Amino acid sequence: MNVRFGIIGLGGISHRFAKVLKTAKDVELTAVASREQSRSEEFARQFGAKKAFDSYLKVIEDPEVDIIYDGLTHNFHYEMTKLCLERHKAVLCEKPFVTNRRDAEELVQLARANQTLLMEAMWTRCIPAYQKAREWVQAGRIGEVKLITAHFNYHTEYRPESRLFDPKLAGGSLFDVGVYPIEFTTGILGEAPVSVRGEAQLAPSGVDAAAAIAMRFANGALASLSCGFNVETPRTAVIYGTAGSIIVDECVGPQKCELFDLHGHRRERFFKPAADGFIYQIQHVAELFRSGKTESDLIPLQDTIDCAGIFDKLRGQWGIK
Repeated sequence: MNVRFGIIGLGGISHRFAKVLKTAKDVELTAVASREQSRSEEFARQFGAKKAFDSYLKVIEDPEVDIIYDGLTHNFHYEMTKLCLERHKAVLCEKPFVTNRRDAEELVQLARANQTLLMEAMWTRCIPAYQKAREWVQAGRIGEVKLITAHFNYHTEYRPESRLFDPKLAGGSLFDVGVYPIEFTTGILGEAPVSVRGEAQLAPSGVDAAAAIAMRFANGALASLSCGFNVETPRTAVIYGTAGSIIVDECVGPQKCELFDLHGHRRERFFKPAADGFIYQIQHVAELFRSGKTESDLIPLQDTIDCAGIFDKLRGQWGIK
């Protein structure tokens, strides 16, 4: 069966999603919506959607739509996802799912009560290279994990009107890019941290422009992570264990991972390129829907809740409300 998608919010991330969706098998784009009818119609023409609306609710309530992809800015994720779940409409919500643990817990509870599929679009977790690295860890190939390092930083000029720096749009590096190294780490270890500490550089608008984060886990592992808009850094992630290490080429959208022994000799290499890693999350969520499942095994809802809880702790330390 073809799984029918609807897209709400037609910004850059939704353009990317719709472009990849066109290359996936057994899926189709049924309806799209923005606040402007002309913009919706242009998007529909570009990506082959059957319907275009100027109302998000019209897409959500369309009986010919199976899954809503929420590509709106972070500040709208809670409201729109709730509308979907109240109407028993499956949701793939762009990261970060929401900006605080309370909202995450409420939405997960609603999804479970209504037996409705809900998934955060943490596409990195769906990529083969990430899954291979996690498989090596779980198989004990590097012994006990003791340290993970991961960074996602890029340089962009400060513009207060940009969604990246606007607190009203839930701006800040933690939400935009920090979510990736955080969920990379919790996914590899399969648990939430017991301690979270961080230091941030705040932009004039009050949001975090960059941050360094340290986490400790009950199993003894530590994590050293960073995110930001002020410098360019390699996005390589390294998982260090008592018997070796794993180098993942990126903590976001990896295509390659390599397994090394304690002496630095490479023992195994995995490489699987893709034109765009979004294809894997599209295939995954579509298969979940076909199978009647309401939660992803690759991106469990508890992990999404735990990530939102990490946001709360860090922002509290930084004095951001």
